[in-house]
Amino acid sequence: MYYQRLATLNDTTAIALLWQEFLQERSHHDLSMVLKPDFDYVSYIKQKLKSDNIRGFILEYGENKQIVGFLFIYVHDETPNLDYGGMTDSPFQPRRIGGAIGMYIEEEHRKPDAIRLLVQAAIALAEELKISDIDLLISIEQTGVHKLLERFGFQKAAIQYTKHYEITGGNLPPLKNQVSEGIEVKIPTPRMIPLRAPKTQQPVLNPQGKQVFLHPVKDQTGDILRSSNGLPVYPTPLRDPQNQDSVFDESGELIVCPVLLDETGKVKEKNGIPLFKSPIFERVNNKLVLKQDEARNYLFEG
Repeated sequence: MYYQRLATLNDTTAIALLWQEFLQERSHHDLSMVLKPDFDYVSYIKQKLKSDNIRGFILEYGENKQIVGFLFIYVHDETPNLDYGGMTDSPFQPRRIGGAIGMYIEEEHRKPDAIRLLVQAAIALAEELKISDIDLLISIEQTGVHKLLERFGFQKAAIQYTKHYEITGGNLPPLKNQVSEGIEVKIPTPRMIPLRAPKTQQPVLNPQGKQVFLHPVKDQTGDILRSSNGLPVYPTPLRDPQNQDSVFDESGELIVCPVLLDETGKVKEKNGIPLFKSPIFERVNNKLVLKQDEARNYLFEG
């Protein structure tokens, strides 16, 4: 008899062993996957289990509930107003996307019913989190998985080609973009999102010349505000309507749109996407500008 459940930190070691087997098996089929020797898989899995954007399911077998497989998925919101990996102001509507990070079942337990348990659990969670799209990358030799996904209604959307090159020596040429010369890019700490200019995609600097990062919104007690699916809420930067540049106050702090809260203090949402107050505009000398009060505070609707 097989069972499935959400993974916990107590499952870290068992999952780490399976994950190592999973990657070793994958590297035999894909030469571009070159594994590091002596990699710490336990710490790697622990980080995944603690992530707000990752959910892990495990497959158990028998009365002793032996862990024989796993399925890890990643969920994130595509929000045009926020900066994710240098992409902003997307021409597409926001989406909530789910994808598989890895799925592995020990060979002797790769039975249709066992595989279906994990897939059904992931799809059920996708429906619960109101995911609009599930994107999966499946290896070409995994024909059984292809057929299973097609039975669940998935459609083949793309074909991926790969070619592996053996690189010798450690002196790799720099990848620095010429237009970013002279800009010091700092490595963000966890939960920090680097803000980039919509036109140039370069890091935004405040008036003091320091790189700007978005931090999760906090409530009055200092706790991080979270959406209905438990993910931290990030602010929407206020932008100048004339040039779309980020707006800063006199002290150099980034101005952001306040998050909308209901009467219980929870974040208001639309289709699972957090909502923010819109800035108030006015016309000055036939130009649309952000409205401010007498104290030069920017005004927002609601």
